[in-house]
Amino acid sequence: MGIHVELLGRQHRALLKGFQNQHASLTEYLQRYALRHAEKDLLARTYVAIDVGQEGARLAGYFSLATVSVERGAAGKVPTLERLPRFPIPGVLLAQLAVDQRVQGQRLGRFLFDEALGRTLQLAQSGPVAFRLFVTDALDAQAARFYERFGLMRLADEYPCRMVLDLMPLLTRQSG
Repeated sequence: MGIHVELLGRQHRALLKGFQNQHASLTEYLQRYALRHAEKDLLARTYVAIDVGQEGARLAGYFSLATVSVERGAAGKVPTLERLPRFPIPGVLLAQLAVDQRVQGQRLGRFLFDEALGRTLQLAQSGPVAFRLFVTDALDAQAARFYERFGLMRLADEYPCRMVLDLMPLLTRQSG
């Protein structure tokens, strides 16, 4: 697999139709809403993983990033956030992350997660705004276990399940 990640644009329209995922909502978001959210609504930016193989280019996966805030009371299970003021905590939302079902099991999900987190950490270090959390909503128990491997903590037990990662330890480790 020769994968590279690009910001979703109109030039990817033909590739969107071939994307398949077992969660219909993830496929539908990519095919119907991702481009609109990026270009017209300014609700999220989507990055696509393009696999350039012998049969040509194929969309192997994607992730979308947006802004979010988490009520301070909801983040009570995260020990590193206990000393923060009782205001909503700003963050970046990993709104969508999906891998085409034809290439699942090849660690592409991990690669996409690392890409999303890496872009978020870059923004946190040098961007024009401050935020503390990396947030996602796990659709089911399998997704929650996937995110827990990266240190995200569940804020609830029902699905979709809001999960958070405090970025402060990662940022201080990088700058130290």
